Amino acid sequence: MRGADEEPSAAAAGAPAAGAPAEGRLRRLGRWIREHYCTIDVRTLGLFRLVLGALLIGDCLRHWAEASWIYSNEGVLTNHYHLFHPSSGFNFSLYHAFSSLGEVHVAFALSLFCFFCFFIGWHTRLFSILSFILVTSRDNRIIMIENGGYVVVNLITCWAMFMPTGRRFSVDALIRSYRERQERTAADLADRRRPAWVEQPYVSGIVLLAILNLATIYYFNVVNKSGQIWRRGETVHYVLHLDRMVTGLAVVAREYLPLWTKKGLTWGVLVIEALLVPWILSPYGRRFTRALAMGGMWGLHGSFGVMMRLGPFSWFMIAWSFLLPTAQHWEALERWYRRRAAPRVVVYDGGSPLAFALMRLLLRLDALELLRFEEARAAAAGADDGAGAGGPRPELLVVRDPADGRLFQGAEALREIVQALPGGRFARPVVWALTLGAPGALLGLASRRRDEVARFFGLGRRARARAAGGPPSPLSEKLARGRGVAREALVAYLGLCAVSQAINENKSVPAVLKHKQPTFVQATIVYPRLLQGWGMFAPNPITEDGSLAVDAITIDGRHVDPFTGEPPDLDLSDARGLGLGQIQQDYFNRIRLDRNKAFRRPGLQEFLLRYPERTGRPEDEIVAFDVYWVRDQCPRPGERAPYKNEAIPILSYRKPGYRARPGMPALPPVKKEQSAGN
Repeated sequence: MRGADEEPSAAAAGAPAAGAPAEGRLRRLGRWIREHYCTIDVRTLGLFRLVLGALLIGDCLRHWAEASWIYSNEGVLTNHYHLFHPSSGFNFSLYHAFSSLGEVHVAFALSLFCFFCFFIGWHTRLFSILSFILVTSRDNRIIMIENGGYVVVNLITCWAMFMPTGRRFSVDALIRSYRERQERTAADLADRRRPAWVEQPYVSGIVLLAILNLATIYYFNVVNKSGQIWRRGETVHYVLHLDRMVTGLAVVAREYLPLWTKKGLTWGVLVIEALLVPWILSPYGRRFTRALAMGGMWGLHGSFGVMMRLGPFSWFMIAWSFLLPTAQHWEALERWYRRRAAPRVVVYDGGSPLAFALMRLLLRLDALELLRFEEARAAAAGADDGAGAGGPRPELLVVRDPADGRLFQGAEALREIVQALPGGRFARPVVWALTLGAPGALLGLASRRRDEVARFFGLGRRARARAAGGPPSPLSEKLARGRGVAREALVAYLGLCAVSQAINENKSVPAVLKHKQPTFVQATIVYPRLLQGWGMFAPNPITEDGSLAVDAITIDGRHVDPFTGEPPDLDLSDARGLGLGQIQQDYFNRIRLDRNKAFRRPGLQEFLLRYPERTGRPEDEIVAFDVYWVRDQCPRPGERAPYKNEAIPILSYRKPGYRARPGMPALPPVKKEQSAGN
């Protein structure tokens, strides 16, 4: 038998053999591709769903916090204006149906519910589809704040729709297990056979598409970075001085890291991104190459995430890496955890429906089979334990160490059970929180009132039997095969669309390969924003910093910036990080572009004029304002001071018919609006 680390030969792996008939070689090649690139462990899919769902929840809350000024009609872009002036030729958003701030709160609450259901794996397929529709709708609602991270969210949520991510670690899997297994006795609890759907890996073209798409991102992120600044190793220096993007940690780093360190980090980014492509795609040694890829992605994007305000990009790229673990990684993790966990015997009240129901639940959670179950009467056979008629009942559950016979009760019993479950050592804080910090007291209460609790939940001593389902009919088998063929055909179509988009959108692809896409392909890509242009800070990084500043004059003569509530700051050169979130800094950066002039008036103008409504102070009424794109040049390598600060007016307003009060200065003349970029 071949060892776990031994690589199979080309013939054993299904690679084409020399001299074989063409048809046989194609079949063997197809089998080899299927085994190496189209197969994924269902535990990997379950973990991927948990990570992706948690990030979707967090990203929804991040956007919800900005809903008043970016998504509602009280903000910078009303839904009705965007419907008649869409940001792209293919624009659809469910969020266009929600106008007022209250309605937008409802939309986000419903979105959060869908993401949570996807996270826990309840009706997983349905809520994975709804999650995809919702994230793309949120993106389409205001494309001006979209960056590469939003596209990453759209892509991996799309690919997740085609995967059975609810087959493991989910409510769906738990419910299906209860339906298929009807334990009624202690002997049934000892039966650890698992159904095929729990163990069988998933095989589909969507696995190949998701892995290829991930590798493509890093490939183009390397080849598109062809500028001299990257080659000279100066990119990290310039990026750390982009005050509109950086975090406080980056501000500290740029002041203390010497230039030679920044150069090393710049070249290190290129090296890691280049290595990630073969690490992700390598068909052999995946136990090591996939682990290296995950470690490289976590280090790379973790650094980006703590240094820069890039929105979802860094964290969802890390989520994408959770599609890389193979069965070998799970087996190694299981061996590691078994060495640190101890088997335990759970002795339960055999006469309590509640206790038996708890054992059925533990049976399904005990994937490592470290728990064994015994009825209290069986455990105490031959002894007078008082469990007979008229005597005291045994504890609801007690845990015994089979090695030395120690007994654990109450909170200690729960602790021992949780530590024996997969990942239980890390889940103890969650259990503590769910039990309000009193697990022992809650278990004691359940033990004393076990019969009332059982009646409340409708528990019987025996699991209610269900009629066993017969074999599927020929018609249902044909329909299942038809669904599978339709799914793979759709995946293949999306893959072709992605390849076409990657060719057209990336500048490093030769011009001879560029082509005109049919309208239906454009619609397929642009409606859900499944774009494929990759090149963060390519071909050169940004060397010009900038942000939006508003000089508004209130009716009592004060100058204020409605975005900050402070006096306007038209000098960027003394900044040490602006503290802007991704949504705000990307909106500022995009609204200054000439192509977005249509969204300044009325959108931005009306938002600024509603300033007194937000503050609740009549004296904050705005009678004039000038919106500036304030920019400067990042310090030259080896220097710390920015230079060439300038304020470019892009929007100017004076209240019609306004006359200054006696003693107040007249309003300044309207500024001539200038171009701040295309």
